[in-house]
Amino acid sequence: MTQSSRRRPGRPAADEVVLPPQEVLQRALEAFADQGYEAVSVRRLSVELGMGHTFISDRYGSKEALWKAVVGYAMDQAAPEVAAELADDGRDDLERLVASVRALHRAAAESAHFARLVDQEARVESPRLAYLHELMAPVNEAIKSLFDRLIADGRLRPMPWYLFYFLTTAPSSLYSQPPLARLMGRPDDADDHDLMTDLVLGGLLSPEPEGTDGPRQ
Repeated sequence: MTQSSRRRPGRPAADEVVLPPQEVLQRALEAFADQGYEAVSVRRLSVELGMGHTFISDRYGSKEALWKAVVGYAMDQAAPEVAAELADDGRDDLERLVASVRALHRAAAESAHFARLVDQEARVESPRLAYLHELMAPVNEAIKSLFDRLIADGRLRPMPWYLFYFLTTAPSSLYSQPPLARLMGRPDDADDHDLMTDLVLGGLLSPEPEGTDGPRQ
């Protein structure tokens, strides 16, 4: 064995270990969610992944590019279920709206780190917030189309779109703020996203005729 073919001590070289992109992006998502964009060090994250200091820079080029890859990865996890519930497949507008909000709450429960990242970015006007808004626009516009028709039909209480948006998305703080939720008594394994959807939409839908079911679809 030649000197060049021997494995050097210490961490494996980048060409000796292959990390799945999903693992890198998930760890980066957790870092951005927990620390905030400005506090994240791509060098430190590379080391925490067991790689060389320049691993992430070599792969993604910059912290901004890594962040964009992270939010794209997170959206790819959450969007398909929501899109399926929004599909025009013969269900009426109310059923599709309720199901899509339910799917959004379920996605927040299953990806608390993404919900936390969005919550952080939404506090300050920035190019990153604009990027998130554009990325989420197709889902938001599809929900708004249902909302507009249901308002016109009198099936939702009269309200502006922005109010409906915040009333249905703000409860995701239940999942993005787990330390506070624990202090308030929520078990980590609580399965409560459906109940939350029912309670939220129960206050937004126009009263149902007596004898009919509530908002659960």
